[in-house]
Amino acid sequence: MNVTHQFVTEPHDCAYLAGRKAELHYSYAPELSPQEYEALMNAGCRKFGLAFFRPVCAGCQACRPIRFDVSTFTPDRSQKRALKRNADLAVQIAEPICDEQRLELFRRYHEFQAGAKHWPRQGEGPLEYEFSFVQNQIPGLEISAWDGDKLLGVMLTEITPNVVSAVYHYHEPEQRERGLGTFLILQCAELARQIGRRWVYLGYYVKDSPSMAYKTRFGPCEVLGVDGVWRDNEI
Repeated sequence: MNVTHQFVTEPHDCAYLAGRKAELHYSYAPELSPQEYEALMNAGCRKFGLAFFRPVCAGCQACRPIRFDVSTFTPDRSQKRALKRNADLAVQIAEPICDEQRLELFRRYHEFQAGAKHWPRQGEGPLEYEFSFVQNQIPGLEISAWDGDKLLGVMLTEITPNVVSAVYHYHEPEQRERGLGTFLILQCAELARQIGRRWVYLGYYVKDSPSMAYKTRFGPCEVLGVDGVWRDNEI
């Protein structure tokens, strides 16, 4: 691992817990092996592109990594309905790319989330997308869902020796009844089975954040404790 630059962000409003401030410690690592990144994930880190990060919020350790074992996971009734509602879609798995169709869907998804859930706006141009999801020292795969030639959803993943890491997903805001987000995570589980990975990592889970509750539905799941030990999540 070769870390060339590190910095801590200025305190900013937490996206998950109202009234709290968040800070992130970033490390830029153009040379990072899949084995090294898996160890970093198991120490509480995540990454976009060539930079990995971890929360360093004063007085708060609520952001905890969450994962589920594909060998013991069984879709619940709601997840089975999402599979059925999207059975007409074509699923493609390929290396991540940046094109106008993806950028247009990415922008519209974020515009909807900014209005509905007050998500902060962020860089949504090709340079930002390339940096976050395409430029990568870790092997990555893009799962995309298509209705004919119309792109309805994208899941970006990274692959390490034991893990399919769900980096980020976005989908068609005008077809929310399909449950596309659930469908894309289920495709992560299927990908993990196909390539022989035990775990799907879903990023951070914040117990008191309603927007994070969906992650615990992919169970049985485990949450990384502040002591560095993975434990069964008890809901």
